[in-house]
Amino acid sequence: MITEIVVLGGGYTGVWAARAAAGAGARVRLVAADPDHSFHGWTAEVITGHVRPERARVPLADLLPGVEIVLGRVESVSLTQQTVRVATDHGHRHLAYDELVVAVGSRDAVERVPGLAEHGWSLKNPNGLAALRHMLTTLPPDDRVVVAGGGLTGVEAATAIAQRRPDLQVTLAHSGEAALPMLRPRFERVADYALRQALAAGVEVLAGARLVTVSATGAELTGYGHVASEVVISTIGQTPVTLPGLDHLPTDEVGRLVTDPFLRLTEHVWAGGDVAAVPHPSGRGYCPANALWAIYQGKRIGANLVRTVAGRKPTPFRFPGLGQGASLGVGRGAAELYGVQLTGWPAWLARWVFFHWFMPSRRVALRNALEWFTGPQWQGMSHDDDRDHRGPHRSDRRDAVQRNGGDHRRADRGAGARPAGASRRRGDRRERPVGAARVH
Repeated sequence: MITEIVVLGGGYTGVWAARAAAGAGARVRLVAADPDHSFHGWTAEVITGHVRPERARVPLADLLPGVEIVLGRVESVSLTQQTVRVATDHGHRHLAYDELVVAVGSRDAVERVPGLAEHGWSLKNPNGLAALRHMLTTLPPDDRVVVAGGGLTGVEAATAIAQRRPDLQVTLAHSGEAALPMLRPRFERVADYALRQALAAGVEVLAGARLVTVSATGAELTGYGHVASEVVISTIGQTPVTLPGLDHLPTDEVGRLVTDPFLRLTEHVWAGGDVAAVPHPSGRGYCPANALWAIYQGKRIGANLVRTVAGRKPTPFRFPGLGQGASLGVGRGAAELYGVQLTGWPAWLARWVFFHWFMPSRRVALRNALEWFTGPQWQGMSHDDDRDHRGPHRSDRRDAVQRNGGDHRRADRGAGARPAGASRRRGDRRERPVGAARVH
């Protein structure tokens, strides 16, 4: 009898698990809401134009020959009956499984901030990112863009926007005393370098500025009041996707499903990526939720499925981690690799090589690498040309934050467009500490 393997999710963990499991001599089916796999590593480069939006998306069918792709939304899982209920465009399907992989990932935590779902922008949704890239080409000079969140994604995105459109006012708002807290204090030099690059690009950094609400006219920030903005981008965090039927299983403090060292939730059920709290191989806490960890967890799940089908015991997850990094422009990287701090060209080149290596399609990775030598992809483009690469419709922005309808451009670009004392000159930016002058 052929073993039935069902993989839930078309992200990093799902793709790499299905790819490895396809060699087990089993029937592998992957359920995903989107026909494409999205590679989020090039977010900043898509914004700056160095990477075409379509290079960050690859059809799942191309990546996973021999794997049946089921397009639909998972409604529930029955552990007792070993079935998954999926809503598709053609009705409901019940998929029976012998082994199940839960890799449904995470979503933008829009419920944390009132108005974010209605008026915010997302970097996680690929259609939303393409629409944002186009939106940036349409903003008039001196309009403001607010990026909420002082992590690597927020700093990288704010810097990329300021580089793409130096005539805009770009504000990075974060709730802590200093941006990039995940790098401090151990990698202080890397964090300080990244922040200097953001400031040099013209980004205004507001410390102690937690995003309170988002409206059609801007963002409300603690300590600064209402900041009028055409675009508010959220990088304040993700929350794991929950599935009915699995909600009784143990979770960590942020809602991730807790696995054992072999990446099992329970008998015949495996999990990895953003939805899973996987014990760190060091024995200290859980693994971080990011792309590289998700890829290696997918590889281990797939390898363990092959072993299981062959009647062999699984092996524990042992990936020790690689590091973290960001690009603040060509030649301006900030990274720590195996605990070694890198900045400038060494960090940028390391990141460039690693990202191309881990792109799931070698064909797309090669084309993407070659295009770097032709210059930014937006040079010589008209706004109509850029629209061709942005996705089907500007409502993708709403899809990214789970809503529909309405126009997202604000009516008033008048008073309050810049914080008091903010200079229009790129070289005059400084990081504002907690308690700095407010915007009224």
